[in-house]
Amino acid sequence: MTQRPYKCQTACRKYAVERGWNVDDGRIFFDEAISGSRTDRAGLNEMMELARTKNFEALLVDDLSRLARNILLMLSMIHELRFLGIRVVSVADGLDSNQEEANLSIQLRGIANELFLTDLRKKTMRGQIGQKGRGFFVGERAFGYRSLPVGTGRKDKKGQPRPDGYKMETFASEAAVVREIFEDFASGKSVFSMVNDLNRREVQGRYQAGKWSAPTIMRMVRNEKYIGRWIWNRMEHRRDTQTNKVRVFPKDPTKWCVVEDEALRIIPHELWQRVQNRLEELGKVWHRGQNKRGFECQRGSRVSVYPRRLLSGSMICGRCGGAIGEVTGRKGGYYGCLKARRTMCDNRLLVRRKKIERLLLEELRNRILNVDSIEHVLQKIKVELDHSNSDLPSKVDLKVKELNDQQRRITYLVEVVADGRGTRSITDALSASEKRTDDLKAELEILRRSLTDSFCVPPRAWVEERLHNLQQTLDRNVGASALLLRKVLGPIRLDVVIPDIGRPYYVARSKLCVVELLNVRALKTPIEPPCAQVEEDSGQGGSNTFQWWRRGELNPRPKAFRRRPLHA
Repeated sequence: MTQRPYKCQTACRKYAVERGWNVDDGRIFFDEAISGSRTDRAGLNEMMELARTKNFEALLVDDLSRLARNILLMLSMIHELRFLGIRVVSVADGLDSNQEEANLSIQLRGIANELFLTDLRKKTMRGQIGQKGRGFFVGERAFGYRSLPVGTGRKDKKGQPRPDGYKMETFASEAAVVREIFEDFASGKSVFSMVNDLNRREVQGRYQAGKWSAPTIMRMVRNEKYIGRWIWNRMEHRRDTQTNKVRVFPKDPTKWCVVEDEALRIIPHELWQRVQNRLEELGKVWHRGQNKRGFECQRGSRVSVYPRRLLSGSMICGRCGGAIGEVTGRKGGYYGCLKARRTMCDNRLLVRRKKIERLLLEELRNRILNVDSIEHVLQKIKVELDHSNSDLPSKVDLKVKELNDQQRRITYLVEVVADGRGTRSITDALSASEKRTDDLKAELEILRRSLTDSFCVPPRAWVEERLHNLQQTLDRNVGASALLLRKVLGPIRLDVVIPDIGRPYYVARSKLCVVELLNVRALKTPIEPPCAQVEEDSGQGGSNTFQWWRRGELNPRPKAFRRRPLHA
C-alpha cells in the first residue's frame, strides 16, 4: 500500500522481486494526496476489508507513515493484521512485524511519524504569524475582497518570482452584492427570498458552484470583515478520532490577531447596526443557546419577525395583556384573544380581520396619510435634497481633476517600470494609484447620476391615486408592510367596551389614534358586528375553534386538538 503511486510502488516491487515474492497487480492500493493522519481513506479501507477475508499473506508499504501517521491508528491496524496472520513489511524503515525485536522499532517509528505532523503544524503557524507581523494576509479572503501579490524578492523551486506576501483590497463588483445583501436583510426581507432572487438573477457567488444558499447569507451578515475588522487565529480545527469529522473550537482571545482597517470597510456603521439588531430579533424567535434544546430556552413568536397579516403580532388584549391573533380562517378570518382560546381569559369577543384592517387604515389615512401632509413632506424633501446637492458640480470638477492626476501618475510609473527601474516602493505606489483610480471612477459615476436624477415632487393626482389604493399597495408585500405599520402605530391595545344598549365592541388604542371597532353608531355607514353575524349562522358549520367560541364553552375540544400548535 502506498500514497505515492510511482516511486513507492517501484521500491515495493523491487523489494518483493529480490525476495521472490509474487505481487498481485489487483491488490495495489493508493491514497494519493491524502494525509496519513486520516482514517477515511478509500485505499486504506479497501485494504483492510480484503485483509479480513485473508486474500493476501503480506503487506508491503514504502514506510510506516504511508500506513498511518497516528501512532494509535498504526498500532491498532498492525495488531489487527497480526491477528489475521498478515505480515507487515516497511521497505524504507527495514521493519518486519514478524520479527519480535521490531516491536520497539515500530513504536518509535510511529512516534517519529506523528511528531513530524506536529512539527510541520508548528512551522506552518510560525510562518503565518511572521507574515501577519509584516502586515500581510494569510488565507483570509472573503466574498467582496481580493488578494494582491506584493513584492517579488524571492523565487520558488522552479525559479519563478514569488511574492513577499499578499495584501487585501475590496472588489467593486462583489462589494456591491454585499451591500445589496445587507440592505435587503436590514429592510426585513426574508433570507430565502434573497437567495431565490440572487440565484434567479444568476449573481455569481464564490462557493456552491456559484449558487447562493441561506447559510451563506447568514454567515455574511455576521462577518465583521465587512466593517474593516479582520480577526485571525480565532478558531482551532481538530479531527474527531471516532467520527473522523473536523470540529471547530474557539481559541484563547489573547492569541487572536485583530486588524482594523477602514480602507477595507464595505458596510457603513449604521447599516451594520441595523443588521445586528434584526439578527438579535431573529435570535429571540430561534434561540441559539449553547447545548440547549426545546423549552430550555425562552423563544419568541415567529409572527413578530415574519408576520403573515398586516396586523399580526401588533395587537394585545386589554383585559389580560395577551396577544390578539387570528383564531379562525372562516369568512376571511377573525381576530380574538389567544389566551381566551386556552381558557386563560374571559374575553371572547371576535373582530373580522378585513374590517379591523380597513378601519385602522382609514383612520391612518385621515390623520397622517392625506394628500396635503404627503405634499408638505415631499416639498421638504426636495428642499433638503436641493440644498445638499448644490455643491455637486464643484465636487464633480474636483474628482475629475484628481482622476486626471492619478492617470498621469500611473502612466509615469508604468514607464519607470518598463525602463527596468522598478522597485518595491514603485510597485506599491502603482497598485495604490490604480486602486484610487477605480474608486474615483465609481464616485464620479454616483455624483453624475445624482446630477441627472434629481428629485421631483410627484403630481397631486399621483399621490391621491396611491393613497386611494393604499390597501392594495400594502398587500403586495404583507410582511414588510406589517413591520412598517408596527413601527408607525406601535402596540395596538384592544379594549372591550360593553354598552348599556347594544352588543360589546372593541376600542383600538395606538400611539396615533383611538378607533372604535364594531360600534355601529361610531361608523359612517352601519356595519353589523361579527358577533351578530355569528348568531345568524348558528349551527351552520365552521371550524371547531369557531364553534367553541360561539357557544362560550370552556374547553370542549379533544386532547389532540388542544396540543395543536397555535399560530397568530
